[in-house]
Amino acid sequence: MRRTSSTAPCGPTVGVEEEFLLVDPVTGVAVNRAAEVVAIAREVFGLELEHELTGAQVETKTSVCRDAERVRRELRELRVSVARAAGEAGCRAIATGAPPLGDMAGEITDDLRYRRIAREFGALAAQQLICGCHVHVAVPDRETAVQVCNHVRLWLPLLGAITANSPFSRGADTGFASWRSLVWSRWPVSGPPPFFASWQHYQDTCATVLDAGTALDPAMIYWDVRPSAAWPTVEVRVADVAASVDDAVLLAALVRALVTKASADVERGVEAVPVPVETLRQSCWRAARDGLSGHALDVLSGQLLPLRHQLDVLLGQLKPVLAANGDLPLVRRGVRLLDRHGCGADRQRRAFRDGETQALLDLIGLDAGDHPARGVVEVKMGSEVDMSNSDELERRCAEALEAGAEEVVLDLSEVAFFGSSGITALDRIRAHGLEWGVPISLVASATVARMLHATAMDSLLPLRVRPETHLPTAG
Repeated sequence: MRRTSSTAPCGPTVGVEEEFLLVDPVTGVAVNRAAEVVAIAREVFGLELEHELTGAQVETKTSVCRDAERVRRELRELRVSVARAAGEAGCRAIATGAPPLGDMAGEITDDLRYRRIAREFGALAAQQLICGCHVHVAVPDRETAVQVCNHVRLWLPLLGAITANSPFSRGADTGFASWRSLVWSRWPVSGPPPFFASWQHYQDTCATVLDAGTALDPAMIYWDVRPSAAWPTVEVRVADVAASVDDAVLLAALVRALVTKASADVERGVEAVPVPVETLRQSCWRAARDGLSGHALDVLSGQLLPLRHQLDVLLGQLKPVLAANGDLPLVRRGVRLLDRHGCGADRQRRAFRDGETQALLDLIGLDAGDHPARGVVEVKMGSEVDMSNSDELERRCAEALEAGAEEVVLDLSEVAFFGSSGITALDRIRAHGLEWGVPISLVASATVARMLHATAMDSLLPLRVRPETHLPTAG
């Protein structure tokens, strides 16, 4: 019988969409190879990518996920596949909110809707080589969705600061942590939304926008949080595409918890504070400039406060929800990494010091996931794992976690026998990893992989199978 996880997921489902830029692997300048990358991803890797407005962008979508751990696993797999498809097409996929090098303009994708947008919006459409991250969280109905948006909109400046990841344009520092936010704000229906009294009020406002011709269809209602035009979800769109999977998971878990709490508040009749949209705009602008290390207007108190302090306030409010959702360990991990390394903009500035193009591309390239990152600890076992040494496997993993590992990889590629005591140890190691908010993954031989598959352990821990090599025999 295949095992299943003993921990039942809680909370609403969540999905994440990420946009990536395709660039020349040497110069870092955007290249219009989306059609090739999409085709290769489908034919070689079985991955369905989405086209975007320009031919230098592609988009990925997770499945509908029950928890942030599933989001993390899918985002990691998607990024690796996109990186490999881009490599096959002779380019490189990077995770940044705006192109750090080269021109901001791209070729419009050959699609009826995109061509119409280009005709109506001219250079505004062509200069959209920007990449965001959209988080969808399920809600019961449209009326609830509008009221949830009213609650979530108060936290848009902070959510944008957490993932700020576009400090450069044309090879120069813009002075903003999220230059994408400034470029995006030029669209007529963008940024924080108004406060809506009801679903009917929302519909009436959207109808006015469409009648004015400032959006061509409901999908162009580009507010930073909105009821999804296509799905029964609230969609948060404020973020740059995250610099790392950990940053994206932190965003997804926080948004999920915000929507969970807001839905409960709506059900209890708790009304959101109707902060004026102009107040939110001022705070979002400042957050886009400063990033998480700076300050922005706290829209409830009216005070200019450190964004890191505002994050602590939010975490305090959401802690019970995060714990109930099962996402608290991954959130704690994400915050630890932010405190250690800064937001994506901070990391980009350090990498691009003295104009080191390759250092920057190596930081934000999705193919960085193919190489061991700083903070990854490998625990390697010999030819057998059984009752005599399974406790050693568990002990060594615990030591790595307590020493501050950011990820633990269990290398079982040379293991020929993996007993049931090893499976029990892996289950405890997985639980320990969840407690610490540290990802645990496996590298195994095909022989061990079959055992892990038979016990469903490969559905609980990411597994990479290493091909077995056979030595030539004499004779």
